[in-house]
Amino acid sequence: MILSDACIESSLESGEIEIFPPLDLDQIRPTGIRVHMGKEILVPCPGQKVDPSCPQEIKYKKYDIEKEEYVIEPNSFILGSTYEQILTSRKIVGHLEGRSTIARLGLSIHCTSGVIDSMHEETRSIVLEIKNQGNFSIVLKYKMPIGMLLFSSLTSPINQSPQSQYSGQSSALAPNLKFQPKSLK
Repeated sequence: MILSDACIESSLESGEIEIFPPLDLDQIRPTGIRVHMGKEILVPCPGQKVDPSCPQEIKYKKYDIEKEEYVIEPNSFILGSTYEQILTSRKIVGHLEGRSTIARLGLSIHCTSGVIDSMHEETRSIVLEIKNQGNFSIVLKYKMPIGMLLFSSLTSPINQSPQSQYSGQSSALAPNLKFQPKSLK
């Protein structure tokens, strides 16, 4: 069940959903909250060959869009993050969705990783997998509205232990190929 604006407000008050810095209530939409661009983006360095099953470090160039906006060109891919840092109780899960206006320009903010579970113990930003699929060069700015985060109530709390693969995530982070789940070893 997706939470309504009233349920989101109630969950913020009860602490079942924590957002840092504290959310302005005008950012609550009918079925979610608006999320904004964080200040750092990572642009993959070209010419790398990546084997996801082998521990390796992927090279990125870091940009601070708080200091200078970034223009993402058509067919380009970058990593960003949300300005907001989120923590939910173990019985609430988030769903990252694009923002209609941004999507109509051809910009996707998540390629496949749109579920935000409560498998961590601290507020953390959401990494955005940003792809410009359109024909426009698009300007990205710090704190610009970039997407929506919807929340669903689970039938029961998550049982699994928290994972530390991306602990302390407060900005865009590259994939951690050194942390290999047993299924990939």
